[in-house]
Amino acid sequence: MTKPTPLQHGPVIPKANPHFRSVERAPYEMGFLLKAIADDVSSFALITEDQALEAEAIARHADNAQEVISRGLEAIGEVLSIAACNAESTVNGSTVSAIGEIIRHLTVEAQLMRDMGGLMTDTVAAHQKRRRQ
Repeated sequence: MTKPTPLQHGPVIPKANPHFRSVERAPYEMGFLLKAIADDVSSFALITEDQALEAEAIARHADNAQEVISRGLEAIGEVLSIAACNAESTVNGSTVSAIGEIIRHLTVEAQLMRDMGGLMTDTVAAHQKRRRQ
């Protein structure tokens, strides 16, 4: 077996953003922030500085979650590949099924992270552009 690959990129942690908390719990934090942020937050609406910070926190959580999901799925793929090539042991069918379920779940979660992160990134960029005008 090979040594584990060191972490390539650490989590993105914006400085001076009181809304960016619990970096290791990005999906929960995103949901909490999305519930708290006003319904009219979008790249088309005028938003407050605090709403811009909330949107930025959501976007950073999305980036971090996508990175964790990608690394985890890659690791699962490596382990499955090694297990498939090992003639001395077998993998239980329920184990393979559970791995399939978590991959499906994580893929849907990654899609949410990408979509929400993109929306909030656009929202922050539009807010900053309006602020400069």
